[in-house]
Amino acid sequence: MTLSCPRCHTAFVVPRRRAQTTATAIGGVAGAIQGASSAMTEAKGGDPMGVIASAIFGGLLGGAAGCAAGAVIGAPIDQVLPDSFRCQACGYVFDASRTDPALT
Repeated sequence: MTLSCPRCHTAFVVPRRRAQTTATAIGGVAGAIQGASSAMTEAKGGDPMGVIASAIFGGLLGGAAGCAAGAVIGAPIDQVLPDSFRCQACGYVFDASRTDPALT
């Protein structure tokens, strides 16, 4: 079933993904901080370049893991949020499960 805009009846409708985007950003930042911190703690007392390299690598891996976890957590939240779709043709924001009888 193709979702169409209740106002202009076009099929140019996209999900807004507000919760998924927010959770991905928060998870990425938190994961990067945690990964860099853990890597620096583990590499303590070694070569300074090794500590820096492990902090960068740990931050990248932690950030990627945090982004993935945030996306998984945010996706089901988007399904229950109101106004979760936007028409790209007219800009109308609406729910897929609820249609406004005044617009049809």
